[in-house]
Amino acid sequence: MPRIANPLTQEEHMLLEAGATLFDEAKFWHAHEAWEDLWNDLKRRAASEDEILLVQGLIQTAALLLHHQRRNVGGVEKQWAKLQPKLEGWTDAWGFDIATHLAVIQTYAEDNTTWNLTASAHQLPRA
Repeated sequence: MPRIANPLTQEEHMLLEAGATLFDEAKFWHAHEAWEDLWNDLKRRAASEDEILLVQGLIQTAALLLHHQRRNVGGVEKQWAKLQPKLEGWTDAWGFDIATHLAVIQTYAEDNTTWNLTASAHQLPRA
């Protein structure tokens, strides 16, 4: 059964979108920072654990792509191991296609050491 995300507050939605815009511009570090603010807000208001982990998984996808850009094998491997269980089971959330995003991120994890893919080519898919 797919997971369902509850609506975000206006401020949370703005942080989500800010991170998505930065992510789509391949500014992975900055996306990570914007989403970390969202992650902290969700924890403060005691959002569901699944939603908190979803945002943490998005943060880790930005970190994985940053490591991929830097050709950091260990960094890619560690981020993939951490983010995969957090994003599995989601189809979409808050207007984003999480299942497709996870499938694409997996291709970057598998590209580790060959570096045939360009991290800046991936954009967060909309649902």
